[in-house]
Amino acid sequence: MLHQSYNTAANYSVDFSVLDEVLSQATCSWVPFSLLEMQEALKACSNVSAPGPNHITWQYLKVILANNTYAVDILSLANTCLVLHHWPRHFKELVSVIIPKPGKPAYDTSKAFRPIILLNTLGKLIKKMIARRLQFDAVKYGILHSNQLGDVAQQSTEDAGVFLTHFV
Repeated sequence: MLHQSYNTAANYSVDFSVLDEVLSQATCSWVPFSLLEMQEALKACSNVSAPGPNHITWQYLKVILANNTYAVDILSLANTCLVLHHWPRHFKELVSVIIPKPGKPAYDTSKAFRPIILLNTLGKLIKKMIARRLQFDAVKYGILHSNQLGDVAQQSTEDAGVFLTHFV
């Protein structure tokens, strides 16, 4: 039952022709990541999160990257991924864990379970750095709707409250 619920899309084909309608834009080059960007992305990571298939926890990665020599090497890897437009295969590897939701009267449906995907920690760090940049540009260039407040930097519950008050 769980396999049918969580893996039903595995054999579906994807129609990429919808992308033909998207206007092609000039690409811009990315400025290389800085040590500060990496440190800020790492600081936001919880030390109690479960590790992915590489078994490296955030806490361990923070200890490794506290050494400037290793941090520069990892930063070089992140920047190389950008320059080569390549995402290494081991960053795509995952472990899928299905956890029962507490307090359910029965566990005979897939809704009683929560799938958790555990990815390679180093790949997640680089993804976080990319996501922060994309979010910055999305806000800067007005790509996000002005009412999009969730998971946007510099937006808070107070902003949502002000919007709601204004709307009412």
